[in-house]
Amino acid sequence: MVARDRPYSELKNSLIGKKVVIWTCNTCARLCYDVGGKESAERLASALKSDGIDVLGVLDTSASCLEGKVRSKYDEEMFGRADIVVSLTCNIGALCARRVFGKEILNPLATVGAGFADSERTVFVCEDSNGVLSVKELRKIAEEKGLWCDPYA
Repeated sequence: MVARDRPYSELKNSLIGKKVVIWTCNTCARLCYDVGGKESAERLASALKSDGIDVLGVLDTSASCLEGKVRSKYDEEMFGRADIVVSLTCNIGALCARRVFGKEILNPLATVGAGFADSERTVFVCEDSNGVLSVKELRKIAEEKGLWCDPYA
């Protein structure tokens, strides 16, 4: 489960002068209050473009942790021009994207652990305390860690 680890202004400033591809996952990152997912990634791309960042495109998959799914989205022309990929995914999804795309990856999300979304879309993170499993709401964990549970744009 993931949450934003920086404000929009910091993300934007780190991308000045770079050609950017935005990559995202439509499963966990989207379920985590739309921090990721296609719609959030497209809104982020629009905001960045409005602020003068050269966004080449937005790509998404159902699971960025599955290399075959990532590889199926590879766009040789787009990645040939890109300097950096903003990965709105968990750490595993970002590592898989780096392996497949062969580009510098900027992941502005913090992975806080494995978890699930209930039927009302409340997100919980699993915690293990000496073999005793429990769950805690992602919003509570994010607050404790100084993270944000909302999209960049």
